[in-house]
Amino acid sequence: MPIALQSIIGVVALLAIAWLCSYNRSKINWRIVLVGLALHTGFCLLFSQVPPARMALDSIGVGFVKLLSFAGDGARFIFGDLANPGGKLAFIFAFNVLPILLFFSAFSALLYHFGILQKIVVGFAWIMKRTMQLSGPESLSVAGNIFLGQTEAPLLVRPFVARMTRSELFCLMVGGMSTLAGSVMAAYVAFLGGADPAAQAKFATWLLLASIMNAPAAVIFAKMILPEEDESHMSSNRLDYDHGQHGHFINALVDGTIEGLKLACIVAAVLLVFVSLIAFLNHMTQNVVGEWLGVNGVIRDATGGLFPGLTLQYLFGQLFRPVAWLLGVPWAETMQVGSLLGQKIVVNEFVAYLDLARLKDAGQLSPHSIMIATFALSSFSNFSSVGICVAGIGAMAPNQQQTLAAIGMRALLAAVLAGLLTATVGALWLTGT
Repeated sequence: MPIALQSIIGVVALLAIAWLCSYNRSKINWRIVLVGLALHTGFCLLFSQVPPARMALDSIGVGFVKLLSFAGDGARFIFGDLANPGGKLAFIFAFNVLPILLFFSAFSALLYHFGILQKIVVGFAWIMKRTMQLSGPESLSVAGNIFLGQTEAPLLVRPFVARMTRSELFCLMVGGMSTLAGSVMAAYVAFLGGADPAAQAKFATWLLLASIMNAPAAVIFAKMILPEEDESHMSSNRLDYDHGQHGHFINALVDGTIEGLKLACIVAAVLLVFVSLIAFLNHMTQNVVGEWLGVNGVIRDATGGLFPGLTLQYLFGQLFRPVAWLLGVPWAETMQVGSLLGQKIVVNEFVAYLDLARLKDAGQLSPHSIMIATFALSSFSNFSSVGICVAGIGAMAPNQQQTLAAIGMRALLAAVLAGLLTATVGALWLTGT
């Protein structure tokens, strides 16, 4: 089947799922959906098919990689050859990726302090507000999530959270789970691109474009699943935000470094636990259940040795294989991509991207499927993010905590659909780029 037709079927299927899961189908504003689809596709076409815009995005990708090199300089000063990805010790996650989280967290704090990041965010927010008729806080929070994390972006609209409607809160949550923070994006660039600056620049461009496209996609599915029912009670129509410049810039740098240290420690601890847990569960499913059922050999033969037996990765691959096909992945590679999707949703995107890097390095995925997987995994949409959003946003407005908990799981569904839509549209227009 042609990729174009496959992708169109995927877009229709994703919208149908959102419609079926809507709290109130009769209140869906189809103008928002259509304008959102136009904006979503427009961003993709603008930055992939229009030469000046594509050159600008490519330049940003190259600049992003240059920033990675500065983080490497600091890491090598502290850790020496341990932090040299091209050296005799090869790539070591703790010394090549975690320092990037520290550096980018501090760098983002500086950009926020001087108001630079906010101006970029407001530009995207103004476009979304004008075209999709969102409230001011909704526009700012969704646009902010292109660059900030799911708990940092809501700080832009903190004064309005307590009086947001259910639909606005839902949009706030979905936006947070549908995009990636700049710090973790940099980490993914580091281990997907390896030591090759050209490969790093390519993945940086893809991830940045995916994060931009995920913003309108988040609004599409947020407003389909929980549409606004009382526009007269929306929180605000203005793009009011924190302009930065609180205290000395050294304080901002130190605070950003401390936040980055917390993030690096959390990422390291979570990965250690989850990878260990997956190894334990794989041992149980493969060496106990698989051997008892006698299916390990059958699975090895059926997958050409791609899966060693009845593992979690194999089960995820079977479960999400149809979803991978809807994204535009060739059927022969849907098991691998489906496995990545399952790991991303059930565990987290860090584990999924690490497995994508492994599949890429082993030559087990085509460039087309690598591109689709890179886009499909580019969000915080996993089960643990629901708790993070409820706790983080709820701390800003305790009166909204119960509402946040009630809508959390459907917010996760909307965020997953947003990421899948971006991958599907990317497969339609970015093949061969």
